[in-house]
Amino acid sequence: MTDVLSDQQLEQYYRQVLLPEVEEAGQHALLQHHVLIIGVGGLGTHVAQQLAAAGVGHLHLMDNDQVELSNLPRQILFNPTDVGQLKVTRAQNTLTEHNPNANIYSYPVRFSLPNIGNLLDEKDANAQPSLKQAIQNGRLTVLDCSDNMTTRQQVNLWCVSQGLPLICGAVSGFDGQLLSVTPNSLEKSGCYRCIFNDNEVAQNCASQGVLGPMVATIASMQSLLAIHHIAGLTVPSTLQLFEGKSMQWHSLGRKRDPQCPACRTKVATHKNEQTCQPQPFQSEAQS
Repeated sequence: MTDVLSDQQLEQYYRQVLLPEVEEAGQHALLQHHVLIIGVGGLGTHVAQQLAAAGVGHLHLMDNDQVELSNLPRQILFNPTDVGQLKVTRAQNTLTEHNPNANIYSYPVRFSLPNIGNLLDEKDANAQPSLKQAIQNGRLTVLDCSDNMTTRQQVNLWCVSQGLPLICGAVSGFDGQLLSVTPNSLEKSGCYRCIFNDNEVAQNCASQGVLGPMVATIASMQSLLAIHHIAGLTVPSTLQLFEGKSMQWHSLGRKRDPQCPACRTKVATHKNEQTCQPQPFQSEAQS
């Protein structure tokens, strides 16, 4: 498949294509890529809008919630007439209006290991072959925009098991977190579970309150990290913390927990596969 953009695509994404880090090849990669957005709330709506506008060709939206009046100050894809309707349905319609060429898929279910398994099961009537194909082709990036620890841990476990890149965002009050977990960084930096164990309590906007611009800030950084990954740019493995009151970013180093129940088996399997790879023959003169 050629990396040459059509005249319409070149005009639409011209300012991005001008960037030497993107160019036509990078924009084409965006158009071919799939992003699964888990949670279509404050973070998820901003992320979806930005990635659709940037030309990510396939967006998969997963959320079982309905729009509420209290969502409107920060969930930018919704308006008062959407109250009571499914978030994924309203978001899908709005995003399609903004970019008719984007492929938007909606799943009105809460993320869980059984639910995602059903979506990938060819025997299930609701199975999504495009999602399964994207995993097989290495063209799926997952953005966790959920607001509870149980979901985050399940998303992390699934991404680790599938070898999928994961970009996590979280906001509480004036504090934001950003974390990227990629298959290449797993052995050294570990996964989400290596930092936040099952006993951690995730604060969310319902219990702590939140400002719309705080959500937009973290969501913009999630979108930027996703584009970095898709376009082949460097993706930092550090934990990024943003303090909204002081307007300061902090970057914390990460180290894998060797006893982590989520990633230790995956890392061990990867090491064994590397060890078992056939080594090039060396003659006595070479050794």
